[in-house]
Amino acid sequence: MQYIGSELQDRMNLLGIDVSTLSEMTFMDEDVLKDILNNKQAYEDIDEFDLSLICSALHCDALYFIDGEVRNKDLLVSTMNRGKDSVKSKNVKAKIQDFMNDYAFVNEILLEEA
Repeated sequence: MQYIGSELQDRMNLLGIDVSTLSEMTFMDEDVLKDILNNKQAYEDIDEFDLSLICSALHCDALYFIDGEVRNKDLLVSTMNRGKDSVKSKNVKAKIQDFMNDYAFVNEILLEEA
């Protein structure tokens, strides 16, 4: 079983989001999020829809939490220590990353049609 509590907490810290805020963003109960953060619920046991809500709120892919290579390629992580970052600038980078992922997805669909 894999637990993602520390990775989830790191991502939340990176974006300046606490459990209460993440709960509001995902419409998930705080106790469920706390169970994940405290490694009381394994990654495999997290509801797929709940995980997608968490990933959407934290601007990352589900593999981010279990794959170090995916974490290292993440725009927010890879641009750390390159000047002063604020929560606002990190959120902008996260939105840019979302846009890049959406663009790649649409581009892939368009290439399949050709």
